[in-house]
Amino acid sequence: MANTLELACANLDNLLCLEIQGAALPYGVKTGLYDAAREAEGRPLTLAAAELLDRPPSSIGIVTGAAVPDHMPAGENDGPLGSVILAEALVQLGHRVTIYTDPPAAPPIESLIKFRGFDAACVHLGLHDIEQQDSIAHDLDMAIGVERHGGNPKGNLYGVTGLPRHAFRSNVDHLFTSMTRMGKATLGVGDGGNEVGFGKVYDVLCERMPEFNLKETTECGEGIFTIIPADALVVGTSSNIGCYGIVAALALKLENAELCHTADSERALVAEGVKLGLTDGGSGQIIEAIDGVPVADNAAVVYLMEAVVRRALASPGDRGF
Repeated sequence: MANTLELACANLDNLLCLEIQGAALPYGVKTGLYDAAREAEGRPLTLAAAELLDRPPSSIGIVTGAAVPDHMPAGENDGPLGSVILAEALVQLGHRVTIYTDPPAAPPIESLIKFRGFDAACVHLGLHDIEQQDSIAHDLDMAIGVERHGGNPKGNLYGVTGLPRHAFRSNVDHLFTSMTRMGKATLGVGDGGNEVGFGKVYDVLCERMPEFNLKETTECGEGIFTIIPADALVVGTSSNIGCYGIVAALALKLENAELCHTADSERALVAEGVKLGLTDGGSGQIIEAIDGVPVADNAAVVYLMEAVVRRALASPGDRGF
């Protein structure tokens, strides 16, 4: 199964970074980010994440949520949707999962947990509350950042357009660096180079992709790319897709296809997000799309992930001729 597992996870990786994001977002960035991460990891990214998550029952924290006052008041749908599906899978595997987010982004996440029908707490983050982050790091065995901005060399948070976020979004750099210092596992899931985890390939990104770092746009002049690393980094067309790929890789590793997210569940989840006021970050509208990718396209990718898992886990057949 070992070789099959790696081949199948490589197939999942191929599905993760399709350049199908909305036209308002830069084209070509996913491929560059993935190539850098894959070279650094030396194996499929989904496999690295699955192996990190295949552990005895643990206390796992997922940090997500990206609200922007006046533009995305309840938050972006990329991040929370994937986090909820990942959290649900981890709960099914016996882990205790807590989702951490900023107060404005919490109500939709809490509702999505109820919608999916599993048990996980949603804790509100204080703005740059170091004492709270120390406590969280002490309590967790593993921390996961999903579409969660990490600080640039000056500790500032920026969106992919180069606009600042640190005035209203908690900087969780201290949480992740504390976890690393304590020898605890970390995982980053992102799609723009500015999310926790991309510090693992910071120098490479700055060298190869300076046009996407937007140094000339950011107020501090240090660009959007984060210096905060993670033990494993997964890159996706969206962070949601990254999470779904991780769940599919776990299904492969544990030989349990039922763990996979499904196309029908994706359609229902995105529709529920619209009801809760979550915004498509690709258009700035509350519509059934993620980073400008229509829900039908996202569901198609999820369906293909299921297909990869089903085929890899199938018993050998015989055509008879």
